[in-house]
Amino acid sequence: MSPGKKFICIVLDILLLSIVVPTTWDYYNLVEYNDMTSSSSQLLYIGEYVPAYLFWGNVILAFVLILALIIIIFYPRTYVDIKLSTQSGKLTLKRSAIEGLVREKVIKNDYLKLPRINVVLHKNRIDIDVKGDIIPRVEVTKKAQLLEQEIVDYLKVFFGLEQPLKIKVEVNAIDKETNSKRSRVL
Repeated sequence: MSPGKKFICIVLDILLLSIVVPTTWDYYNLVEYNDMTSSSSQLLYIGEYVPAYLFWGNVILAFVLILALIIIIFYPRTYVDIKLSTQSGKLTLKRSAIEGLVREKVIKNDYLKLPRINVVLHKNRIDIDVKGDIIPRVEVTKKAQLLEQEIVDYLKVFFGLEQPLKIKVEVNAIDKETNSKRSRVL
């Protein structure tokens, strides 16, 4: 998550907590001291249960907001580029460059049709997600594993990357064009 999104989410979470926590405290007083003076407590049959329902609902909502705040704070930061340093110099590697290299490798293998590549850069990890329609004449699992290994080797050799790479190849569906062009025997 980028720092801007993280900041906006934290501010919104704190604003919601500033509304929910005092409301929870008010309904706690209503439940604890049976102070049934609100208009909702005058309802027939359910009036006595409304404050307890609102209190526990606010407690659950406050818990969820606090949990969301903790998750947002510790969510890993994503980057647009990474800087590689060696003895000979420095290299800034953009996400689009990695996407282009992976796209070239996928198209060269020619078993995924219309590949969609998504690269997420973290501080110590690069996640590459390749999705596409597979051509039905190939063996899916072996080709996917082979493609993953080729991409990892290609990036490590080409850029000298030392970060661990997490690559996921996901196949959406079998290509329907090749199935529809087959002739049927009658």
